[in-house]
Amino acid sequence: MIVELSYLIGDLNPVEMLGLLKPDIKWRARFGDGQGKSNQTSNIEMSSHNGTHIDAPFHVLENGKKITDFDISNFYFEKVLVIDCEKKDLEKIEINDLKPYEKNLKNIQLLLIYTGFSKYRFTETERYIKKSPGFSIESAKFIKNNFPNIRCIGVDLMGIENIIEGRESEWVIHKILFEGNSNYFHIEDMNVKPVADKEVKRVFIGPIRFIGLEASPVTIMAEI
Repeated sequence: MIVELSYLIGDLNPVEMLGLLKPDIKWRARFGDGQGKSNQTSNIEMSSHNGTHIDAPFHVLENGKKITDFDISNFYFEKVLVIDCEKKDLEKIEINDLKPYEKNLKNIQLLLIYTGFSKYRFTETERYIKKSPGFSIESAKFIKNNFPNIRCIGVDLMGIENIIEGRESEWVIHKILFEGNSNYFHIEDMNVKPVADKEVKRVFIGPIRFIGLEASPVTIMAEI
């Protein structure tokens, strides 16, 4: 069975609360607009961090890898672990949340964390952004120093770290995870719930591969 782990890009766009550009669709031609066109054509302008998206190292590291620097094979995963790790406002994902899975963490490529905080995405969007949980410095270092096989982390949170705290710390968690791992990227604002209690066989991630960008909206499919 195939399930989608990304949100549709539409009217609800949390990035707008962060001062980023929500999707702006301009129709060049539409049926019934008086132009007599035989087709419909639209143009899209939006933030590269819109909806479910990938952060590449270039997001916070001047010489970091960009989206198009990754080989297309880097977006396919067969060794996946989903951790159910419920978190409340501003709580951190700590080492103790990861320790019980230490044996499995040594053998995976993709780590998905379901905190349940995504339930606020559509009902309390401001809370979803400003009160979001995230990795602690200690747990980020724990992943980085002990599991070099992990080349992607996906979270059902607006960011891998709380966005407000990240701005204040100059993105310390992002930098810990990105430094020294040329094949690592992470997925933010992800819909992990469909696989929270499932065994995942493989995951396919489809970024929009604009040349030279630090991030990209993605469509994600998982086989369960």
